[in-house]
Amino acid sequence: MSTSLWDQRRIILLTIIIDIGTLLIGYDAGVYGSALVMPSFVEKFNFTTNPTKAAALGGNTVTFYYLGAIASPLVIVPASVWLGRRNSLFMASFFLVIGGILQTISQSLPMIYGGRVISGFGSGCSATVGPMYLAECATKEHRTASVSSVQLSVVIGAAISYWVGFGVGKWNPTNLQWRFLIGFQVILAGMYFIGIFFLPESPRHLAWLHVKEEANRRRGGLPTLPRFPENSGGKKISNPNDKADSDSKSITSDAPHAGIETLHSSSSSFPSIAHTLVDRIFFGRTKPATALSALAYLRNRPMSSQAVLSECAEIYAAVDEAEAELVADGGIRNVLLRKRGTFFRLLATVWVGIWQGQTGQVILLSYAPIVLKSLGLSSTTISLVASGAFTMWESVCVAFAVFFGLQRIGRVRMLTIGGIGAGLIFFMIAAIEATHPSDPLATSPSKASIAMVFLIYLWVPFFCICIGPSLWLVGSEVCTGSLRELGQGIFTMFTWASAAQSAKTIPIGLVSIGWKTWLIPAVVNFCFGVGAWVVMPETKGKTIEEMDVVFGAIDQDTRATHIQQVLREEKAAILESA
Repeated sequence: MSTSLWDQRRIILLTIIIDIGTLLIGYDAGVYGSALVMPSFVEKFNFTTNPTKAAALGGNTVTFYYLGAIASPLVIVPASVWLGRRNSLFMASFFLVIGGILQTISQSLPMIYGGRVISGFGSGCSATVGPMYLAECATKEHRTASVSSVQLSVVIGAAISYWVGFGVGKWNPTNLQWRFLIGFQVILAGMYFIGIFFLPESPRHLAWLHVKEEANRRRGGLPTLPRFPENSGGKKISNPNDKADSDSKSITSDAPHAGIETLHSSSSSFPSIAHTLVDRIFFGRTKPATALSALAYLRNRPMSSQAVLSECAEIYAAVDEAEAELVADGGIRNVLLRKRGTFFRLLATVWVGIWQGQTGQVILLSYAPIVLKSLGLSSTTISLVASGAFTMWESVCVAFAVFFGLQRIGRVRMLTIGGIGAGLIFFMIAAIEATHPSDPLATSPSKASIAMVFLIYLWVPFFCICIGPSLWLVGSEVCTGSLRELGQGIFTMFTWASAAQSAKTIPIGLVSIGWKTWLIPAVVNFCFGVGAWVVMPETKGKTIEEMDVVFGAIDQDTRATHIQQVLREEKAAILESA
């Protein structure tokens, strides 16, 4: 499979569209930090002389947002199963648009809180379905960059919220000032909604639907539909022991995907732009896609391509195995209890979800001014360092991880280096704060304060290069088959719940227990970093289906046999129909 950027342009396009949705997570996290210091916003909601009300509003905007996000997997997980990934993304974008509009036109605090719940629900849906969709669509060579770009979009969203706030802060203090700042998310959500029209359904979800349909037709005594339809061009599926044609790429006899030959494709075998886009937008209900056609479109290859047929056969083999397990074991509950490696993979999603919320990112993204003020910086310095330079530095570090670091080094090493490094930095911050407490009345920062701020900046590469992108990857790729949606939902729910707990308690801890607060992310990062090295298998360079082999759910030879079985059955179906 070619890995050139041009051949992967459709994967790049869908990654950008999904990232617009997750960008709103970062924007929503930082937007009220700018709104709360605008005189027009303060006057509109009547807390000019009421600091308690102002503090309550700041805390509630975060709390209500997280409440919507935590609840989202309960709805979007079953929706992603029965409605599909694409329709679920439409649902997420719809809630983001409605939530943004409600906040923008708000005349009272309850309207803002309601809008925050709806926006949080939409963001939670995007965070659940988006990474899973990217993992299912991308090639194994590009899945790392595609999925980890979610973290990049989050920090870019936070940076955008600062710069938009910085810009409108110079306007005349009218209601238009804060309404534009909050309403800018509607523009982004609208772009997200429109972009989803250009996305195909996930080929892995289509394969699951096809297998379900096969089972229903068998029960009804009807013939099954071909998995590799006749419009795949001049495709020929040969006996696994036959020799490949000279026009086809050779396949070694021990390759798990052996047994497929292709002829040169005709123009009708290639999923053209007119066919794929127009049909998907206007005729999707009357011309349903197949797993093979969706995969060919994403890979920018004809459906007769040997590489596309091989990958599609592997997808069907994994789906067949998952459905056979459900039937044999009597449902998902028994699969969790009996299948080797299955329960561990679900625990892994819980583990990375909890870690995601306790890394220190939530507190530094949402409450950076409070944090840096507690370390002894003046308010003038805070506005420059915390809001501007900090988010831009995060963006640079995540971009480095997405485009250069993760695929070369691997998930386990990144998580280990990042966890231990971030933990040690937080331990050092706690030690400095304990021995050299900051003076809130000081007119200039002390050397100790400067040292602690330097350490926070030093923490950024450990999180943004090593931890953050890797956690999104692990959460979206470890669960396969019948557990994919459940595992992604568990990861998202624990991520949001852990983030909400961190956002609620750490600001209080900075005031009440001071330096001891920093011990929480210190211990979590260090212990989880060591745990990654001890218990996590490396998943770099593996397809989604190969995760079953990595986690010991099935051995490589058995999977290869199942792939060959899919190909033989498809050949028999084609001969029978002929």
